[in-house]
Amino acid sequence: MDGIIDRLADFLRSVLGDNDASSDAPRGGASRAGGARYADPDLQEAWEELDDYMRTGTEKERPREQAQARKPADETLRQDYANLEVPFGADIETVRASYKRLIMRYHPDKQAGAPEKQRVALEITKKINESFERIRRQQ
Repeated sequence: MDGIIDRLADFLRSVLGDNDASSDAPRGGASRAGGARYADPDLQEAWEELDDYMRTGTEKERPREQAQARKPADETLRQDYANLEVPFGADIETVRASYKRLIMRYHPDKQAGAPEKQRVALEITKKINESFERIRRQQ
């Protein structure tokens, strides 16, 4: 199994432009030979995360995710949370679950036989969609 992983690592290095793929660098999740770094910061971060995972066997939370988790809810979104029938500042999973529930309840296709009810349902779903998008972008 290790042979397959080593060949996959060599292939990825060749595709990503790492010229040290054929060097005598240690294998099995060790850091890149010579401490070389990628020019792309996202690629470098992903490589370091993979190295950490290979060494420890556990995932760690990335700095961007930590910053997003600590970000307080914007006061201007209070009405959007109310539109989605969730408490102000609720986590994104709670917001998403409520969004799906409300979209299912007020979907315009369920009111196909009554034009007035369909128009109202369309307005409600539009408001729900806009609120969800604003909250999702903020989080």
